[in-house]
Amino acid sequence: MSYELDQISEELTDAVSEAFENMFFADIENCQDLESIETEKDSYLISVDTLLPFSGNVGLVIEKEYSEEIVMDMTGGDVEEINKEMIDDAMAEIGNTIVGRFLSRIVPEDEEFSLGFPECLEWDSNPEYSIKSENTRLFSLEMEETCVYCILSKN
Repeated sequence: MSYELDQISEELTDAVSEAFENMFFADIENCQDLESIETEKDSYLISVDTLLPFSGNVGLVIEKEYSEEIVMDMTGGDVEEINKEMIDDAMAEIGNTIVGRFLSRIVPEDEEFSLGFPECLEWDSNPEYSIKSENTRLFSLEMEETCVYCILSKN
């Protein structure tokens, strides 16, 4: 099966939308293709490599403040109890869940898919990730109070 970026991009944004709606009751109000990601806010990059059926990467850029809110909702704690390790673990698990949903949407049932280990990193607007190219597609998923950016790249 062919996995062309333009064909699978919609499946990624659908998987992210579904996950945020089901996990955090956050409705995606608008989804747009982007030429570049330009955010001034402190954010995390959740990065998950896709190993099979294609070699690539899925990235999610989430504002740190929103990440803390997510972790508070998940743990029932308050902001003073949340530390970097808790955020890293929660964001990595969210990335893993979303990319698993995405791949299960595009891979036929009789084929396998494989993921790398998710990572939660500081977002630094690296041009490799933040500019649309032949091998990279970018999206903004706007919610009521925040925006999540998606990066889909294929090696």
